[in-house]
Amino acid sequence: MDEDKKIVEKTEAQKLLDEVKAGVVEQLKAELPLRKDIFGIEEKAEDKVLESKQKTADFIKAVYAGDLAKVKALSEGTNADGGFMVPEYFNNEVLRLAPIYGVARRNARVVQVQGLKTHFPTADAVTAYRVGEKVAITSSQPTIGQVTLTVKKIAAMIPMSNELLQDANVNTIDLIIRLVAEAFAKYEDEWAFLGKTAGEGIFQDTAVSVLTLASGKNTFAEVDFDDLLLAMNELDESALSGAKWYMSFSVFNALRKLKYASGTASYILQEPSMGQPATIWNLPVEFSKVLPKTSDVSQASTKFIALGNLDHMIIGDSMNMEIKISDVASVTDTDGSTNINLFEQDMSALRAITRKDIQLSNQAEAFVAVKTAAS
Repeated sequence: MDEDKKIVEKTEAQKLLDEVKAGVVEQLKAELPLRKDIFGIEEKAEDKVLESKQKTADFIKAVYAGDLAKVKALSEGTNADGGFMVPEYFNNEVLRLAPIYGVARRNARVVQVQGLKTHFPTADAVTAYRVGEKVAITSSQPTIGQVTLTVKKIAAMIPMSNELLQDANVNTIDLIIRLVAEAFAKYEDEWAFLGKTAGEGIFQDTAVSVLTLASGKNTFAEVDFDDLLLAMNELDESALSGAKWYMSFSVFNALRKLKYASGTASYILQEPSMGQPATIWNLPVEFSKVLPKTSDVSQASTKFIALGNLDHMIIGDSMNMEIKISDVASVTDTDGSTNINLFEQDMSALRAITRKDIQLSNQAEAFVAVKTAAS
């Protein structure tokens, strides 16, 4: 009898010990990401990033040297026109940094586009009715449309010294990634707000509502809060949730100079000692470097402020990028006019290419452009 009792007690003790061990193991698993790897078994996240940067640096050096075998091993394949698909790390870093620099990408809907064209269906509202018992329900049918994204080639050209490319390291990769991300983000903002050609962007899409300032207000600094209130009337109520003001910082400063009455020290938007306000008429404000500034030479009859809900802006992105390096071409410098002879100056130009499209939907309801008077 005593023997049976001992067996039962031993079994219960073992069961309890197993439960304690299981609990300890689960706790250790949960705390593992927070614990220092004193044995060097687990590969650290920063080590993986460093390895990815080094792989990308090796890729850039291989492209520069024309080592196709190494390029193929480090990239996603060789493009028919001589461009090479960048390693995943490079592309992912550009996509990560682009929203930091790009106002449009940070606020718009970004979708991956497969192939040349992608179609997105759109529909307006339907109507509901109150009906009595056994009474036929009146039908209402939404208008069905579609937004078509047709990707276009976007490229950035970066002249660099041959020594920098020959000895490419992780710091070189950080520099190139930042330059490419800034270039693509700037282009996206110009496309989204200013439009790169007729019919594009908030300022060139003819379906977008326009609020023109009263006669005599032909400079950006003459805009006031009444003008912005009138602009809000052009926006459909359904687009208000998520709508923002988009303007240059200099135009925002012109609004900050406005006072309640001439000769007083009481400012409307904020007092000089206060923190920068986040809203105008309860809508957030974002600044974009590409939007017109109060220092611009030509200001009459010009769109300079955008109001809109960028949920209705779609950025189609191929989500891949090609790199090519040349040391024999001549390229135009950043001033838009100076010619750089790469061969003569012992330099090379790194060209990054991607494919994108930007389209607006519900333009008349979701976007407004504020424009100065002609005179």
